[in-house]
Amino acid sequence: MHQTIRAAIAGDESAWNSLYRQHYPWLYGMALRICGNSPFAKDAVQETFLQAYLKLPQLKDPCAFAGWLKTILIRYCNRQFTRINSSVHPDPSLFALRECWEDQINSKLDVQGRQTKIYDTINHLTVPLQSVLMLRYFSNWTSYDQIATILCIPAGTVRSRLNQAKQKMAEQWMQSSDDNDMAYLQALQWNHLYNNYFQSVHSSPSHREKLLQHFSKDLALIFTSGKKDFGRALIEKEINDDLVYGNHFSQVNVMSSGLLSIVEVQNTNSTEYPDRCPESSILVLYRNKNKVTKMHLHNSH
Repeated sequence: MHQTIRAAIAGDESAWNSLYRQHYPWLYGMALRICGNSPFAKDAVQETFLQAYLKLPQLKDPCAFAGWLKTILIRYCNRQFTRINSSVHPDPSLFALRECWEDQINSKLDVQGRQTKIYDTINHLTVPLQSVLMLRYFSNWTSYDQIATILCIPAGTVRSRLNQAKQKMAEQWMQSSDDNDMAYLQALQWNHLYNNYFQSVHSSPSHREKLLQHFSKDLALIFTSGKKDFGRALIEKEINDDLVYGNHFSQVNVMSSGLLSIVEVQNTNSTEYPDRCPESSILVLYRNKNKVTKMHLHNSH
């Protein structure tokens, strides 16, 4: 990354384009959190990159590039807010408005910092520890018995892993930095992808095919009964049966961290087959090289 930044500073356009593609998603996400307006956020990000491009030779430390972009974005948003309000409220209260705006920005960035730090610490846990921690604190299946049932492990193992996870998170928390956005941004990307795919899996053939291809051919499917099956053909058959019987997902909730994603879905049955699917299901997805290689499936009856 630092080599790419140095190349961009030296005038390499392809290096700059690479930086643009890499940093645009998280910078746009930050702009949305600050201003809450999509057109304004896009303008803010474009202006940030323009200013960064023009001032790139002034950047002394390539390691500071991401923080530098963040500073440019915040300053631009602050100036725009001041300009808009000065045309509407040309009186002394402008200064109070500006201070309020700056406080809002700082408050949102503080929240963002805590989120990125939490995701960074979770990302350092092993997958078994992540799975129990995320189910316990980020899903609707929070009891030890529920978690044990979903993961097919004893409740005592759930308690033990939770204790280990908390201890390791506490240790990592002291070492991690608020500036490391990578784990948080990756989690957002997986959340967005799975939300899109699962919400439209029954209505969009292209999303259905992409989701199926995302599962490994030798997918290990583990049911709460302890039964195991292998192959993504099982998932394909289930989706095709849903299409035949008129079932679909009415609500999807996704939580991701590292190589793990938890997908909660609410099932809606057709009037002709009102009892075919359970009220809700939870899927615990384990990835390897961007493919789901293992999945725990639990249905709530």
